[in-house]
Amino acid sequence: MPGFAFGRRARLDAPLGYRRVFSQGRRVSAHRLLLWHRKRDDAGASGARLGLSVGGKIGNAVTRNRLKRLVRETFRLRRGQLDVREDFVVCLRPGCRWKDRAAAEKDLLDLWKKAGILSS
Repeated sequence: MPGFAFGRRARLDAPLGYRRVFSQGRRVSAHRLLLWHRKRDDAGASGARLGLSVGGKIGNAVTRNRLKRLVRETFRLRRGQLDVREDFVVCLRPGCRWKDRAAAEKDLLDLWKKAGILSS
C-alpha cells in the first residue's frame, strides 16, 4: 500500500501518459468535474497516479492553483483506496468553486464511486 506522499511516482506528468488516458481510458462526468481513468498494464505498479487539467476559464491563477491543491490533497489522502494500477486525469469545469478540502473531497469521492474505482 502506498504511503501518504505525493511524489513523482504519484504524478502523471509525461504527455504520453495523458494521451494514453484520454485515448484508451474511460470518462465519467459530474457537475463540476470530469474524470478520465485508465488501468495501466505494467506489473510493477507503484500506486495510482494523478494528472490535472485546469483551463483558464476556471478563474485566475490563484483560483486555479488553489483548486489543484485541493484535488492533490484529496488524492494524496485517499490514494490507498484506489486501484494501484490506475491512472487518472481530473478536469475541472468552469463553475468549480470549492471553499475547502471537504467540498473537494466529497465531489471527488462521489465521482470515484460513480466510476466504480473506489474501494471501501
